[in-house]
Amino acid sequence: MPEIVKVAKGLENVVVDKTAIATTSSAGDLLYRGYKAIDLAEKKSFEDTAFLIVNGKLPTDGEASRFASSIQENMQIDPSVREIMKINRESDVMRNIRSMISLYPYREKDTRKLFLKMDSIIPQLSSDTMKAFKGEPFQDSSVKGYSAKFYSLITGGKTMDHAASFQKLMILYMEHEFNASTFALRVAASTLADPVSAVCAALATLKGPLHGGANSEVLEYLGSINSREEARKYVDEKVQKSEKIMGFGHRVYKKRDPRAQFVKGELKKIAPDYPLFQAAEAVEDYLWEKKNLPANVDLYAAILMKYLGIEESFYLPVFAASRIYGWNAHYFEQVENNKIIRPAAEYIGPENLTL
Repeated sequence: MPEIVKVAKGLENVVVDKTAIATTSSAGDLLYRGYKAIDLAEKKSFEDTAFLIVNGKLPTDGEASRFASSIQENMQIDPSVREIMKINRESDVMRNIRSMISLYPYREKDTRKLFLKMDSIIPQLSSDTMKAFKGEPFQDSSVKGYSAKFYSLITGGKTMDHAASFQKLMILYMEHEFNASTFALRVAASTLADPVSAVCAALATLKGPLHGGANSEVLEYLGSINSREEARKYVDEKVQKSEKIMGFGHRVYKKRDPRAQFVKGELKKIAPDYPLFQAAEAVEDYLWEKKNLPANVDLYAAILMKYLGIEESFYLPVFAASRIYGWNAHYFEQVENNKIIRPAAEYIGPENLTL
């Protein structure tokens, strides 16, 4: 028998492989290929950051132009997919994205081109899902840029005043080392499953409320808090019952989530008096005072998207439309230096039963 090594449940603090894509530095900064994610969000476009994640370097001007054009072209979806959505009329946007990614009539033979197609279609699939469910005409957008076009599609193109803030949020969602959905993708990739199957595994994992689906729950409780006193009461009740407060705590960040603080700063610039923002600050301050528990990016991301006029049905698709570029990089990193991911388990059931 080979030597069995026992590790923490949930693989907490367990290093399972090497990656050159992203990490959290000793200073607590999220790094994409060595660059601070918050610096990229402030200074670079979504497309330039995606190119960095996928290709391992920032693009030259020519590379940036070609990559952005390729994404723009690939954002269009096959008309047959719209016909299926009109028949299906699925209300769960993430469920429909997973289904449409799976059955999409891809024409790309090269795996990298196939992945870029998947990377590019989530914005239109998101918009079309809701239009089909409501029985409304499908909406197209002539807006240029991946994040700007997505923002236009899911807000009805009413205003583009805060498209830059939306782009920053999408950049911060793009990658986060071996998170649950990325690890699920790498497990699938390690079996040499095709890219579509691996992405479906990631999408299914992202849908869970303990991973990507916490945003709506954040808004639900913040909407009932109207003062610092109510914030303290809410926190005290949850702590007394040992219940999780959505939007707080992170396996990687024990003192601060740099993404959360960056989005918080963005909200301070554009919506300092927004009631949900003030409620979040009150809960954050008291929970840190009481438990030293930091806010994670879900807390302020939910508020920002609400302020930007984005329906809650699209919160998780926004996450997916960003993170899929990270999945792209992880898929190829896994298969290029592959070993099937197949851990052991400690059996605690009965043995030697007789009939």
